[in-house]
Amino acid sequence: EVMVVTAPKQPVELPGKVLADRGDRAWVETPGYQPVQHCLRAAGLQVVPVPVDEQGLDVNAGRLSEPRARLAYVTPAHQYPLGHEMSLERRKALLDWALEQDAYIVEDDYDGDYRYEGRPIASLQGMDGNGRVIYVGSFNKILFPGLRIAYAIVPQPLVAAFVDAKHVADG
Repeated sequence: EVMVVTAPKQPVELPGKVLADRGDRAWVETPGYQPVQHCLRAAGLQVVPVPVDEQGLDVNAGRLSEPRARLAYVTPAHQYPLGHEMSLERRKALLDWALEQDAYIVEDDYDGDYRYEGRPIASLQGMDGNGRVIYVGSFNKILFPGLRIAYAIVPQPLVAAFVDAKHVADG
């Protein structure tokens, strides 16, 4: 279920290609990591900005603006750029939304390697019992950026489709 990919943006682009159709919508955190929006648009998705507050992505605001989005991209452990941790209530609400809408969540743990104090923060992927979360990260910070290697932890039923999409993307 662990897929090693050839670029830090590939684990965000692949879910857009595998799990959605051109023109489908994807929630993104606002403010958020701008390059992700380019990846999702390159996969043919329409980006829907969803506000972030001190509890993380405002799931209710996302439901109001675009309840039938196909994907949601989040940085719940340490929201980029504000640094907030998504509350347990919001995490549960996001997982409930994904299950209700047959949608998927791309959880980016972009700086999880830098947690030096306290217990690790529970990931959405670890809380998910329904195969709705693709957990992504890269080795850029702990090794070096020029390596250009990232990973995605993909729910078992989606592995074959992700492997096919990766082979097509890599040429």
